[in-house]
Formats: sequence, C-alpha cells, structure tokens
Amino acid sequence: MKRIALTLLLSPLAALADEVPPPPTADTPTEKLVVKGVRDPAIMPYADAYKFFSQIDRVEHDKVRMRMQVKSADKSVKPTDIRVRLIGDNTDIDVPLGEEGDIDVPRSEAALADKAEFVTNQKKDSLQVHLTLTPNLPVADQVSYADALASADQARRLVKEIVPWYFRLLISDPNAMRACFEREGGEAALIAGNKREALAVKGKRQCAVFALDPKHGERWQAVALNPPYKLEFTHIGWFSDGQPD
Repeated sequence: MKRIALTLLLSPLAALADEVPPPPTADTPTEKLVVKGVRDPAIMPYADAYKFFSQIDRVEHDKVRMRMQVKSADKSVKPTDIRVRLIGDNTDIDVPLGEEGDIDVPRSEAALADKAEFVTNQKKDSLQVHLTLTPNLPVADQVSYADALASADQARRLVKEIVPWYFRLLISDPNAMRACFEREGGEAALIAGNKREALAVKGKRQCAVFALDPKHGERWQAVALNPPYKLEFTHIGWFSDGQPD
C-alpha cells in the first residue's frame, strides 16, 4: 500500500434502516431532486465514529491528522452540495464538510446517548467515505526534517493504537513522505547547511518523494518546497518508489 488508508481496516459497518426516497414528480427535474434524512451505510454509525475518533484523541498527534472525507460517487456532485447532519430524537447537529469533503466528527456524549445517526441529503449508496492518515505540517517554503520524522512516528503510534495487530501487517511503514504540487513547476530539495540536493518531481500529480530515515536526522535540516503542495505519507521499498499510482 502506498499510502495509509484505513477505510478497509475498520470493522464492518452496522446495517442501517432503509429509507426509500419519494420518486420525483413530473415537474421536479431529477438532477434537482433533494433527498432529506437518508442514512447512508457508507458513513459509519455515529457510535463507531465516536469511539474511533475518541481513541485518536487520546494519542498525541499534533503532527499527523486522520482525515475523514465524504465524497459522492457521482463526479458531478461536489462536496459543497453534500449536507450531513447528526440526527436523533433530541439531537440535530449540522456537520459541515470542507472544500475537499473533510468532516469533523462531533464528540457529543448527549448525541451518543440519544443514539443519533448521520443523515445526508444525497441518494442512498451514492456516497463514499475515505479515512486517511496524513502529515499535519505547515505548508511553507521549508519543512523541518525533524518534524517530518516526528510526524511519521506519530502515525505509527496512532496505527498501533487504533488498528488490530493482524491488520497492521497489511499497512506499509510510512518510511517516506511525498509532496504533490498538482501543477508544473514544483521544486523540491533536501537542505543541509549550504548544501542542496534536488529531488525529482514527476508523475501525473507532480510529486517529489523523500525518505524519512532517523539516521539522517542530523544530516538533513529541512526540505525546501515551493507552495502550494500536499504532503502525504508513502513507502519506499523493493517494488515501490513512493510515487502515487
């Protein structure tokens, strides 16, 4: 696996009650149909999400982030079109999505006791949820190599805390980090004093990959990158150069 994606490592989602949306009327175009209050099995039950993210809260992770992203299988539906609410008999909490579909799971004991569940305005089975562990470092023209090493260490501790040992065998060690510029002209280089070692930028996403080796912690001071870019964990091995598929 070239990135730590935990979607397949979670326990099977509990079956949720089916809610069949009403068919569109003759004078309501299908593309404008809004389905209210649909429980989508793609979004984990709130009780599971509460437990999962509460476990994460207990582990120091200021330099790493667990991203939960909700996206539609329909590419024409943007994250800004998706509405998610946490609904129960006595609960109604808006759960806004970020520009890339990121969702911040509310930690509400009252909602948990109320057996609240996530509902959306989208058709059932139309959503996809991705859980990904990513570096949480400032996007600047330099990234501290020591901070990058610490970020990878925190990622390992989080995985050890939240993933059973038999699933951890399926996760590649985050022994490298990549910066993806998503554009032409991105530049990257390792810095040691006045020395700069340029890193290759390649692939469709225009990514540079640098190894995270504690033995080089005193050698490399930083990684020079010209913003904007996205940092991701990856793995360098016999059969992988750390670049995205």
